[in-house]
Amino acid sequence: MGITNFQIVLDSPSGAYYAGQNVTGKVLLTLDKPKKVRALIIKFQGIAKVSWSETDSVRQNDGNTRNETVTYTAEEEYFSNKYNLAGGGNSELELPAGDLVYPFSTSLPPLLPSSFEGEHGYVRYTVKATLDRPWKFDQDSKSVFTVVTPVDLNFNARAKEPVKKELAKTFCCCWCKSGPLTLVVMLPFSGFVPGQSIPLTIEVDNVSNVEVERIKCILSKKLTFKAREPRNKERSDTAEVIKLSMEGVEPNGSKSWTQQLTIPIMPPCNLDQCSIIHCEYELKVIAEVGGMHSNLQADIPIFIGTVPVMQVQPAPSSFPDPASISQPSAPLLPNDQNNGPPAAPAVGFTVHPGPTEGNLYPTIPPSLLAGGDQAPMILPDGDKNPTAPA
Repeated sequence: MGITNFQIVLDSPSGAYYAGQNVTGKVLLTLDKPKKVRALIIKFQGIAKVSWSETDSVRQNDGNTRNETVTYTAEEEYFSNKYNLAGGGNSELELPAGDLVYPFSTSLPPLLPSSFEGEHGYVRYTVKATLDRPWKFDQDSKSVFTVVTPVDLNFNARAKEPVKKELAKTFCCCWCKSGPLTLVVMLPFSGFVPGQSIPLTIEVDNVSNVEVERIKCILSKKLTFKAREPRNKERSDTAEVIKLSMEGVEPNGSKSWTQQLTIPIMPPCNLDQCSIIHCEYELKVIAEVGGMHSNLQADIPIFIGTVPVMQVQPAPSSFPDPASISQPSAPLLPNDQNNGPPAAPAVGFTVHPGPTEGNLYPTIPPSLLAGGDQAPMILPDGDKNPTAPA
């Protein structure tokens, strides 16, 4: 049989590392008899890929058109490092029978996008050990590790600024024009970390003759994927992260709310160093009106980081205990009428500005490792199980 165990074990308990940190671990190899190899090679790589397919109409030479499936792709590499753990050159090396251990280490560049998994693209970091065997197929063992590039919101001037958005509109019916509907949304700042609550102050002054049926607050996440082959093309997908609803406002009435919109626990999404995947968050506050009239909507960019704005109390350099997260102070309506944000799960993870004494690695639950949208892990070259020997 020869090889009975061939695996990669990382020193980080969660398999997560900060950008700029050393990735360390060991290759474990168990042989039931001596084996000749050319080399045991270790390779580290960080890449991003996007891919999706669309059906396009293509005009043929005879003037007719036909539908054709076009796959749009792009790829970029952030770092790659390969060296021999044993052997090398033109000579062969005989590995003895038994349990063998080969330590490895490589330094990550300081500027890297965080690991990300999405439906149409990913940023992924892998380490692969290869047994280069003479006159036989090579054998591989591959593992994925997570890279976290912290986002300190205190270095983002826009994230620290107070926000006040005021919008107004009137409604027309035949030759009549109503009084204005005014919507005011205020935030003390716009930078938050997962598990934190967004403190909202909302004021609605409805001097019109049209009923405001409900007020909706929606935090959404927009992902943009950029392809380069066979030509430049973009696609964007938007998903709701969390939402809540409040009761409406009668004609010639006014109401105000002080609300807490709790951001769920989710992985860091720092893609500043990635040019083919972009991630942004937006808070929408919508005054939904009846009849055929259009709604009044305030759109506010939200910045999600890993280190909270210092003026927040408490302001630790990690995510707060979800049990301490404050609950909304206004009554919520079930589903689209009465459904508020779910309670934050009893999990969290700690991301410091970088390695610190006693906190060498990011602490991330397994369900959130190397994940953005939690897409299935399909590795390059078709490897579906990154930890199993090839």
